[in-house]
Amino acid sequence: MSPLWRDEIGIYLAPHKLALTRLARGVKPRSVGEANWSNDLGDDTHWSNTLSALDVLLARPEWQGAVARVVISDQWVRYAMVPFSDALNGAAERQAHARHVLTSIYGEVVSQWVVTLADSRPGRAQVACALPSSLLEELQLMLSRHRIPLKSLQPQLVSAYNHWRTRLPDSGAWFVSIEHGSLAAARLGSGNWDRVHSVRIGADWAIELRRLQTFGRLANTQAQEGRVYVDAPTALRIAAGASGADLVWLDEETIGESTVGRLEFLRRQQA
Repeated sequence: MSPLWRDEIGIYLAPHKLALTRLARGVKPRSVGEANWSNDLGDDTHWSNTLSALDVLLARPEWQGAVARVVISDQWVRYAMVPFSDALNGAAERQAHARHVLTSIYGEVVSQWVVTLADSRPGRAQVACALPSSLLEELQLMLSRHRIPLKSLQPQLVSAYNHWRTRLPDSGAWFVSIEHGSLAAARLGSGNWDRVHSVRIGADWAIELRRLQTFGRLANTQAQEGRVYVDAPTALRIAAGASGADLVWLDEETIGESTVGRLEFLRRQQA
């Protein structure tokens, strides 16, 4: 079977959550399976339990014979804006510079992580993200063991932004993706991100609502701009109620028929 027509599995990995969705490819793609897993291990944010649960699920026949699109929780990702420098020559030097910037912010813990740089316009800063090498190696070995090719892998903030980008302005606003344990935000400026921010958070949605409203005050530098667009679990939107009216809560009436679109929907519902 041509890879273009193989089913796709969407996989969302987080410290205390796992979501899977399968889309049958064809003239009209359709959903043919969903699964989720969660646990409550307090402050334990290592990926071992999540990968163990994924290993069990992928062994089942209904998840075989497909390619995978994986989204990684922002709890396991570190972001930074890397300033442009015309003194850098080639991809290797830009990669080394990005690693230096990330290490200067987060310390030696990220010095051996996998670092990727997003494309940007010439002369503009680039978004860099770092993910634990061990996590990626263990994930790739597991997928290989189950004969499931890895088609794409993205961190949550990037995946959520790509999902919602047609609903977002080109500049002058914050885009925030929030999940139990993590909040990541990108400041949109002139068709590109000009700031990126991520923090570990707790389970008190009232505190996180105030944090989101702080982003609104930071963004509100011009009267016609300064809105905060929020990708968040349903539980947070419900908890916000009328007090969250100054935020733009991103939602959709239908799930959509893309693998990542369905996965994003499951992630928001599984709170």
